[in-house]
Amino acid sequence: MSLSLSERRAFLKYILCGGMGVAALSSMQMSLLNAAVAQSSDTSNYKALVCVFLYGGNDSYNMLRPMEGQSLLEYQTIRQNLAREQALAIFPSNQQIHDGIGFVPELIGMKTLFDQRRLAIQANVGTLIRPTTKTDIINKVALLPSDLYAHNSQQATWQRGAELNQNNTGSTGWAGRAMDLLQSNLNAPFIENVSLTGHNLWQSGMNTSAYHVNSETIDTLKIYQHHAYASLRKPLLEQHIYEMTFSHPLAQSYHHTVKSAEDNAQALIGDLSLLAPLEIDIPSNNALAAQLARVTDLIRLGKQQGLSRQVFFVGLGGWDTHNNQGANHPQLLTLLNDALFYFYQTHLAIGVENEVVSFTMSDFGRTLMPNGDGTDHGWAGHQIILGGSVQGDLYGFLPSSTLTNEHALNGGRMIPSTSSEQMFASLARWYGVAEGQMEDLFPNLQYFDQDIDYFSV
Repeated sequence: MSLSLSERRAFLKYILCGGMGVAALSSMQMSLLNAAVAQSSDTSNYKALVCVFLYGGNDSYNMLRPMEGQSLLEYQTIRQNLAREQALAIFPSNQQIHDGIGFVPELIGMKTLFDQRRLAIQANVGTLIRPTTKTDIINKVALLPSDLYAHNSQQATWQRGAELNQNNTGSTGWAGRAMDLLQSNLNAPFIENVSLTGHNLWQSGMNTSAYHVNSETIDTLKIYQHHAYASLRKPLLEQHIYEMTFSHPLAQSYHHTVKSAEDNAQALIGDLSLLAPLEIDIPSNNALAAQLARVTDLIRLGKQQGLSRQVFFVGLGGWDTHNNQGANHPQLLTLLNDALFYFYQTHLAIGVENEVVSFTMSDFGRTLMPNGDGTDHGWAGHQIILGGSVQGDLYGFLPSSTLTNEHALNGGRMIPSTSSEQMFASLARWYGVAEGQMEDLFPNLQYFDQDIDYFSV
């Protein structure tokens, strides 16, 4: 049944003015109400942020490689057995790179999107509290992030978008705080904020938290599944969830949580089953691509349900390449390339390429100098920003591949020339956070004088 815009508005007015009690609505009437609410919402301003977290610390200095000359010789000298033999040249329009630069062959899809100006590279970015120089660090006057080379602390700092507990940000992430500021999560459907890879700090706000799903199934209550007495236990559990009442506050809270979780799961299963399949093959044996396929479906549902904002978190592990990096890192880059290229094709297929932005984060970069068979924990690295609204180009500074350059510490741990908060601020502005709220969101942003803008529209 299809309703015109005027009919939808009249239907909503009739219900909201008390012409029909919600409790008395039939399932058909509820469906009409949901459709009317969704179609009456303004989705012309829809935007979604998708964080792709590379767990372990990506050696992003082996994502890009100099093309020729002294720069290539310096790269080959310091990278030794890890130096990549080939690269696919890219040509930034906003700066000239001496001796050229290119993506390694596994990132051919990223090169294609860069050439189309839909992919940006943020070079030499990392967690910073203040602008920091090599001299500051040598003289021990630099204010540095805590536990700079530790996985857990640096994952938290990237996801938090601030150093420990600045402006009371310790238990929140910058996506969660952005949603709090935008108040987009008030009474919104639960798929506004979704993680495909478990708990993370990035999506946690004061008023919002992530709903967890996986790429294969939607988890429902399993207490009565795969059990000899499942047929007897199931109706008892359902009676407990849907028919019983409790007087104790803790019992009420627990009952509400369990019921909401089961209701949400069942609703999501039903909604996903109604989506028409996309005629785009998901890359096989690629867990990241499978997560992003689920994100595409949730974006389709979000727009159907009238959401104006969504955030998603996906992840891929294995990037802690202390050993066997020569074999493992190219395989990881292939998974990343194929997943992101596929994801962008799904955006084109459903017409949301200008409304969705994906970007990478990782614990930290890695040392330029190998440890023999791999690399150790570093600091700065390169990140990717992808979307139809992205003004694809090379942003920031590419330091030379030498230990004598002004950004290299011991072993080739690179000092960031761009703060992660500068990168995040551009994403947050695109997402809709007002300029006056930026320093609440990113407490250290005030100390960095360069604004970054990855977006053309």
